[in-house]
Amino acid sequence: MKREAVAGRRGIPRLGRITNYFREVMSELKKVVWPTRTETRRLTLMVLAISGAVGLILGAIDLGFTRLVNLFW
Repeated sequence: MKREAVAGRRGIPRLGRITNYFREVMSELKKVVWPTRTETRRLTLMVLAISGAVGLILGAIDLGFTRLVNLFW
């Protein structure tokens, strides 16, 4: 990094850097395309369904291994 860039940054007061950060955050948030309520509901249900399915599959595998180990133990 160039020495002038570092020296220039140190010249900005800390409060100015903080307010500049939040100003940039707000400008970036205005660019975000937020999902509609319908999309949010659909995707949430999809995540819950997939999570439940994976939980059932892993539970069945665990139950199978438990019974397999109990056969030989």
